[in-house]
This record gives sequence, structure tokens and C-alpha cells, in this order.
Amino acid sequence: MPDVPIFVKIDNYKEVLEDINTIKMKLVEAKKLLGEIEELKNEETSEISLWRQSLDEADAKMEYIDKTLFELNL
Repeated sequence: MPDVPIFVKIDNYKEVLEDINTIKMKLVEAKKLLGEIEELKNEETSEISLWRQSLDEADAKMEYIDKTLFELNL
């Protein structure tokens, strides 16, 4: 394809540049929001892990109590 000049109306060119800048700003905003979502997800995962650990500890204690009470009834 030969290099030929392309003529664009100044109004259209300015409009396209504005649209491109708007898209760039939206992309920056989307990346920021995605980072915040990832951070929240990581915090949520950590919190769920702590809940799981607490439940496992409570379960182990209940098993110990149950076993101890069962042995006392023998």
C-alpha cells in the first residue's frame, strides 16, 4: 500500500483525540478498580481461612469433650 496523505477534518480529528483520551482514562480507572477488587478478594480469602481455622479448632475441642465424656461413662 503506497504512502498517501490522508485528509481528516480538524473537527473529526479533535473528536477522535478526545475519545482516545477518554478511553485511556477509563482504562486507567478500570485497572485501579481491578486492583482494589483483587485486594478485597485477598483480604476475604485470608478472613475465610481464619474462620476455617477457628471452626476446625472448635470441632477438635468438641471431639475431645465428646471423647472424654464417653470415656467417663464407661
